[in-house]
Amino acid sequence: MRGVLEALHQGDYDTAIERLTRTALFGRPEEAREALLLLAEVHSLYGEEGLDKAHRALEEAYELGELEYSPLYRALLGELLALEGRPEREVLPLFLPTEEPRARYHQAQALFYLGRFEEALATLKEGLPAFLAWRAEGLRGRALERLGRHAEAAQAYERGAELALGLERYWLLLDAAAMWIEAGEGERALRSLEGAAMAVGEEGAEDAATRHYLLARAHLLLDNPNQALEEVRKALGWEEESGHKAYGTPLLEGQILLRLGRYPEAMERFQEALRRAEAGERAYVLHEMGVAALDQGAYLEAEEHLRALLREEGYPYRAQALADLAEALYRQGRYAEAEEAAREAMAEGALAAGELILGHVAYDLMHLEEALQHYRKAAEAAEEGSREWVGAQEMVVDTLAQLGYRSPEEMLARAEAVLPHVHPADEWHEALLAYRERAEAILRQGRRPN
Repeated sequence: MRGVLEALHQGDYDTAIERLTRTALFGRPEEAREALLLLAEVHSLYGEEGLDKAHRALEEAYELGELEYSPLYRALLGELLALEGRPEREVLPLFLPTEEPRARYHQAQALFYLGRFEEALATLKEGLPAFLAWRAEGLRGRALERLGRHAEAAQAYERGAELALGLERYWLLLDAAAMWIEAGEGERALRSLEGAAMAVGEEGAEDAATRHYLLARAHLLLDNPNQALEEVRKALGWEEESGHKAYGTPLLEGQILLRLGRYPEAMERFQEALRRAEAGERAYVLHEMGVAALDQGAYLEAEEHLRALLREEGYPYRAQALADLAEALYRQGRYAEAEEAAREAMAEGALAAGELILGHVAYDLMHLEEALQHYRKAAEAAEEGSREWVGAQEMVVDTLAQLGYRSPEEMLARAEAVLPHVHPADEWHEALLAYRERAEAILRQGRRPN
């Protein structure tokens, strides 16, 4: 089987399948059984496309006997059933305890299909043949990706790339780059993309579009918007050649143009993304458009985009969209509607953003005690350093100042906590310094305002 395993590692599946088929037909029963199991493995690598052939190979192997308690046979069968969407109660009882790496690989693959990602990671074992070793690292990467452990996923993809050849190495490095970007590691993403470019001769148009798209994202992450714009436009050019036009590419171009302060052009690119988007993608584009308009001060336009978003089904960030709508309504002075949207956002999980808007409405109406309660709740609910947390901390300090410098200890503590998160050029920076200085003076004098 050594020649077959080498052919598989080299990606020469036709030769491997031909040799295995011949052995299955003309070999001794033991050889035929081994060949059929390996043939089922090979077909399983094709995913859903290989299901029928993989099942057929397993059935023929089983007919030769002695496989009822084979961990490899049962793991392969479990993988195929999981890929078909069968429930856990049909798949998991097939697994037998084993230390055999090939059987454990297919158990892990089945667990991945079942959504049991932690168990899939724990099941993988070293010692696989070369054609499965890089795939095991790819599987590890996909499981870690699903768990949100992006840096670990990137490392797994890179380990897989070290073991893979040709296009498989190239694709794994693209996956690694995508995960480094998600982890906020732009420089490491660029290194993976450089490795990908060196791993393959001539790229297909669709692959080239993906690589340039990832280059654009990495450069944007590294605050190189001009280089990012150049790369995303290369990606768009390759998409034209491939005929596969993803909505995410003009969406990214719009984000880059916003970074460059080119709002009208950015909105044009978002409109192109909207034209390309399918039903489940439209809400993401509309949210970008709504937030961009909100930041630009185009509050009616922001409201229009956000209301269109909320009519879309299944958007996972609906709570934040409601909070953004509440802000757009608040900025227009439509306080009752803003309060209603803020409370709806809070009911769906956006506690900090909703409380912040309720605080702003109360503050503007000079209900300072009520505003203070909302701002304190927002600061407590928000993640430290987030936009909502910074805004809430600033407003607690400001409101306490408006209330006659009540609780100078709290003002001092909150001002010192938030100042490192406020840019020196921001007008809030100077205001917070003044509030802190006044609070310190009051504490030194040992008096408490009424």
